[in-house]
Amino acid sequence: MKPGAFYAALLIACMALAGLQGCAMRMEMGAPPRLDRLAQLTPQVSTRNDVLLTLGEPRGYGAAQLDPGFKQQRVWLYEYNVSEGKTIQITMLLVFFSGDAYDGYMWFADAVNLKEYQGGKGK
Repeated sequence: MKPGAFYAALLIACMALAGLQGCAMRMEMGAPPRLDRLAQLTPQVSTRNDVLLTLGEPRGYGAAQLDPGFKQQRVWLYEYNVSEGKTIQITMLLVFFSGDAYDGYMWFADAVNLKEYQGGKGK
């Protein structure tokens, strides 16, 4: 085997190995939202500090107006993403505030996570 052909074959083998490792890499962003603790919060009674103590630090802050007839509300985002190869699992929790008072939440997850939260009963 010529030296050039050997190095070309070695380079191709290394690139193939690196490609396979990239497919198996697992990345996690954020922390799973503490959905089990939401029952501890009371709309219009709990404060932002109560939410912070109950759910922890959010990954993001913002504002939302879900309907033209609603006032704009402050929103905290709790997000957890896991990607492994071509599979991505997403869980998001949005916590709404009216002034300084907790006003409710909305959460959603991908189909795989939804089955886990429903005790494997998801369709």
